[in-house]
Amino acid sequence: MKMKEQFKMWAFLLALPLAFAACDDDDTPDGGMPVTAEKGVFVFNAGNQGSSIEGSLSFIDRKNGTVTNDAFKSVNGRSLGSTVQDGVVLGNNLYIAVSESNTIEVVDKNTLVSIVQIKPDEEQGSQPRDIVTDGKYVYVSMYSGHVSRINSETNRIDKTVKVGPNPEEMAIANNFLYVANSDGLNYEADYANGKSVSKVSLSSFEEEAKIAVGMNPTKVAADASGNILVLCTGNYATIAASIWRINSVDEAEDLGISASFMVAQENSLYTVYDAYAGADAVKYTVYNTLTGAVEKENFVSVPVDSPAGIAVDSKGNIFITSYNLVGGFASYNTPGYVNEYSSDGTFVKKYDVGVGAVYMTFLN
Repeated sequence: MKMKEQFKMWAFLLALPLAFAACDDDDTPDGGMPVTAEKGVFVFNAGNQGSSIEGSLSFIDRKNGTVTNDAFKSVNGRSLGSTVQDGVVLGNNLYIAVSESNTIEVVDKNTLVSIVQIKPDEEQGSQPRDIVTDGKYVYVSMYSGHVSRINSETNRIDKTVKVGPNPEEMAIANNFLYVANSDGLNYEADYANGKSVSKVSLSSFEEEAKIAVGMNPTKVAADASGNILVLCTGNYATIAASIWRINSVDEAEDLGISASFMVAQENSLYTVYDAYAGADAVKYTVYNTLTGAVEKENFVSVPVDSPAGIAVDSKGNIFITSYNLVGGFASYNTPGYVNEYSSDGTFVKKYDVGVGAVYMTFLN
């Protein structure tokens, strides 16, 4: 979308707390606002399908301390889709998994202009969930029970492997892709087939093993030593969530650590455990991934209202997403926020973002 009166708009744009600087109008779709993202955090807002709230993309500009919401729609003049799930940066592109719309949106990481929208066919799986990269390919877990590989040179799916039912998060270590098989749609049978992690060879892109873990594995992280940490969520009632560790020879053990969200940085595991008993009851704990020992308790100075996700950058700065509270309860229909903390846990700033903010990725 070209701006009809671009020069008249400059004064207006400069007055806004945008996280972007204007770029050449020629690269922007008809009607879109030209922007440039340089260094910051992409926030993927799922929206709420049940309430007909579309997903969106927010960008936190770490240089200026500002945030721009609905960034994709502002640039491209259309919705990103229903249930925006996750994203990853590779080369000049940002790849965004949009689950209910069954698309992977590929955009320029700096201008957010859409390059191509990948629509998986039936054999390639459906409902993209998690998305990761090894620096060459992009891998997308499909809730249908598959993982598809995107060739970054062509931005096309070139191979698909079948894994366990309803895969969620993934991690890469030791030249393998580890995929959590949640069996999330089989909750009435206590996730009977959701007690494994698929180990997929990156070289052959074939499943080599299914490693037994706890019930309903959903989140996965890799530490600097090649260990895989798996958050098994349990059944939300009689079986509690617990973190398992898989070592380089596929031995899995239950560490007995309760968590709701986690992220690994070097050999430290940052965890957030929300027992849904109020913000004061949420625990923020860092564990050593090699020993399981506690490294730090209460690692943030200011807790959030209702945590939804966590990310830690290479310098140890911490970002936690949260739902806002309405009537004392987490609101899934109103915009959430992200709290930024320094590496020592000191609160830096709060950013208002979109509805259903969970996943984040960094633009360096």
